[in-house]
Amino acid sequence: MANKKQTGKRMALLFAVLIITLTILLILFAFPDTPTLAESNPDTDRDLEVSVSIFEPGTIQSEIAITGRIKALQQINLFSEVQGVLTGGDRPFRTGVRFREGEILVRIDDTEASLALNAQRSRFLTALSGVLSTLKLDYPDAYSTWAGWAEEFDPTQPLPDLPETDDRQLRLFLTSRGIMEQYYSIQSAEFRLTKYELRAPFSGELEGADLTPGNLVQPGVRLGTFTGDNMELETFISRKDLDYIRPGDAVQLSSPAIGESIDGTIGRIGSSVDPETQAFPVYVSVSDPALKPGLYLQGTIAGQIFTDVSEIPRSLLSRSNTVLISKNGVATHKEVEPVLFQRESVIVSGITAADSLINIRAGFDALAGSEVVVTDVSN
Repeated sequence: MANKKQTGKRMALLFAVLIITLTILLILFAFPDTPTLAESNPDTDRDLEVSVSIFEPGTIQSEIAITGRIKALQQINLFSEVQGVLTGGDRPFRTGVRFREGEILVRIDDTEASLALNAQRSRFLTALSGVLSTLKLDYPDAYSTWAGWAEEFDPTQPLPDLPETDDRQLRLFLTSRGIMEQYYSIQSAEFRLTKYELRAPFSGELEGADLTPGNLVQPGVRLGTFTGDNMELETFISRKDLDYIRPGDAVQLSSPAIGESIDGTIGRIGSSVDPETQAFPVYVSVSDPALKPGLYLQGTIAGQIFTDVSEIPRSLLSRSNTVLISKNGVATHKEVEPVLFQRESVIVSGITAADSLINIRAGFDALAGSEVVVTDVSN
């Protein structure tokens, strides 16, 4: 009985081996051209093809990147110091209307004040005429001068200058009769009459018109806001860059909203540090009608000058401050010294004109030591 069991096991094992052998033969027969593992691998001994760039060392001036928003350098709120009905100026008093320097922004009706001033001048002429007889007797040398001045005096015109006199007694006499007091009171009234016209102190644009012609204006009422064409950009610069800029330096600015380059100059540099950014305020003066307060600008200022350096893409510099060069057909690390990092490039020292930097963005360590073939060279 035991012999029969052993014989059965041998037969089952033999049958299984036969099945496996037949399966392998069928697979080999069905796929006779399948390559072996060694045949499927590429030729690992082939040299890698790379492109390189040559960077000539020389003198490079760095650029200090700045950003900021435009603020109005000249902006005033228009207030009335007198009372009256608002009338038009040289141009419509409306938001967005531009005025040139010296043009009348707005007038306030001065009819009543003008008539009152004429009456005040007439009273002054009456008082002066009353003292001429005394001048003829007591100050005969001054009489003809003052009489001629009174004869040419016109109550509807601004006061002319008083006749000059060195006689102290004459001045005291005129003062005692109220002549000098009335004269200076009229000058004060004439100056106040000029406040019925508001002129543009500089060329610019009326940004806000709070009142319209026909409104009654009270003293102290705001009429609007007038903004000049001169603007400034407020930006901040780090302490290390502050030593390389001066007021008057040129600044190149741009804005996606404008689409063109704008020239500016450094107007002034603040001495107080911003507690949050630890940077110093710099104010760039610009003048362009297209600029409006609140507009965001970016730009550059010429900074420090470096000698015997090269400017390379930041992607060619490894974290360990090395670049990969092709030396005698082998990719080799070369240590360099970065002196300034910029937005998309870095200024480094230690590169010569004989170095061929391999253009590679990743795999510094993997490629190092490999044999390479240079297929393209760019400067």
